[in-house]
Amino acid sequence: MFDILIQGGTVHDGSGSEAKPADVAIRADRIVAIGAELGPARQTIDARGCLVTPGFVDVHSHLDGNVTWEHQLKPASGHGITSVVIGNCGVGFAPCRPEHRGFVVALMEGVEDIPASVLDRGLPWDWESYPQYLEFIAGRRFDMNVASLVPHSCLRLWVMGQRAIDGEAATASDIDRIGELAAECLRAGAVGVGSTRLHAQKTLAGISAPTRHAQLDEYLAIGRALAACGGVLQIAPEFNRYPLAEQELDMICTVARQTGCRVTYTLKQTNEFPDAWRAMLERTAQARAEGLDIRPQVLGRPTGAILCWETSTHPFAKCPSYLDLAPMPLDERLVELARPAMRERLVDESRQHGGRFEKLYPRMFAIRGAVRYEPEAREALSVQAEREGRPAAQLVYDAFMADGGRGSVLMTSGNYAEFSLEPALAMMKAEGSLLGLGDAGAHSSIICDASATTSTLTYWCRDRVRGPRLAVPEAVRKLTSEPAEFFGLSGRGRLAVGYHADVNVIDHGRMALDVPRMSHDLPAGGRRLVQAAQGYVATLVNGEVVARQDAFTGALPGRLLTP
Repeated sequence: MFDILIQGGTVHDGSGSEAKPADVAIRADRIVAIGAELGPARQTIDARGCLVTPGFVDVHSHLDGNVTWEHQLKPASGHGITSVVIGNCGVGFAPCRPEHRGFVVALMEGVEDIPASVLDRGLPWDWESYPQYLEFIAGRRFDMNVASLVPHSCLRLWVMGQRAIDGEAATASDIDRIGELAAECLRAGAVGVGSTRLHAQKTLAGISAPTRHAQLDEYLAIGRALAACGGVLQIAPEFNRYPLAEQELDMICTVARQTGCRVTYTLKQTNEFPDAWRAMLERTAQARAEGLDIRPQVLGRPTGAILCWETSTHPFAKCPSYLDLAPMPLDERLVELARPAMRERLVDESRQHGGRFEKLYPRMFAIRGAVRYEPEAREALSVQAEREGRPAAQLVYDAFMADGGRGSVLMTSGNYAEFSLEPALAMMKAEGSLLGLGDAGAHSSIICDASATTSTLTYWCRDRVRGPRLAVPEAVRKLTSEPAEFFGLSGRGRLAVGYHADVNVIDHGRMALDVPRMSHDLPAGGRRLVQAAQGYVATLVNGEVVARQDAFTGALPGRLLTP
């Protein structure tokens, strides 16, 4: 007698091979049989007409705080994600001494746009060392599994104290200790080390992430720890500045070459250097030809924001008249915003107080119905405004007022320099590339890219008409086995006998994304965009059904994953 039988589906096993009709039998938390006429089960899931895939692996999130205060990990929940990696980009909350808590909170606020008020209310701080942090997480349960990178900034801060905040260079003894501490954290259960080189990543007071000051010798020490203990170096190079991005990739290659560690780095197309990603891929291909395991991590969407009256920023947010309205509850605010005189005043004020948005109107698109992540240039609000002889800000205002004042706008500030996702597709299909950068937990009031797993199977595999698509078996592989194997998540990412029963049952024809909506359910009433999905018949984590027919069941079988 099996515990669960997933019956009658089309199985994509995660290897990239062609799908086949088969049943999947589960006992406890493992897959025990795949085939036909497997026998009776206590529970049967009807998968006729559905895809049956491994659970998705989200390798780039910032849920480091969320895992300490909640069990359903939004906004990743509901998008087939059964394992998530935290600790990316070198920011997090362990190891951390009490005297440094304020700084790591301020750093997370500045780098990942998670308000300090949310973190101050939510973080229980029942740890100091990194092993204690992992022990705390291990005592909790979630609707998905959690694996953790140790944040490089926290390593520096633990070893160097105030000198790390002040941006001082690490001494030889500091570097030795950082390498030793990294090894201790890896042995405690980290799946790697997260780091960043981005100049823009700093506290709101302007203090750079401590990792900005790390040099090659420090990365070599971390790389040696990773090679000895197992684990991945995740790093965000300065991709916004070129040729600095190439120089940093050369450093990354040197670390991998001299230590043998595995590396994944952030890659996207920028508006300033729209072809730089090609040179980065060429350098990566050369390194991989040497035998180095270096992988670009990419997003199959424009980077940017969803803007509306409820988001933390928009073209009117700093206008004096809007600042008077901002403290009001939304419904009361909308009454004032609906007045023609207020519309005229804010549109006029936005010319002076709209800041960078004035230059971004050509990259803003009204969201009407479902979000379209590859709109054409002619659909930009600025183009429509010019055609109608109106200010672009007026069209943004009207888009916000749609749907009873809950309308929104897609702003494409990256990965979309040519108003096409062809570069994103090329990056996605590049040999060795990883799908990631969903940033779940970060920038939560302006993005919801954790839903990119769903749009991969809908837009890229089914709906795209502007160019080539991805084949479903390849897309499933890139969402499952490829990231699981690279991050050392043993026994996950495949549908195979003996593997953990992390499984999705998907009605692919019905699969769709809803419009992101603002939720105020973070600690201290903090807000986050949540994007619901349709078409997930069932999602199983460790053999338990955590979602059925697009709804959370309340089951919490997810746990801390360690190598």
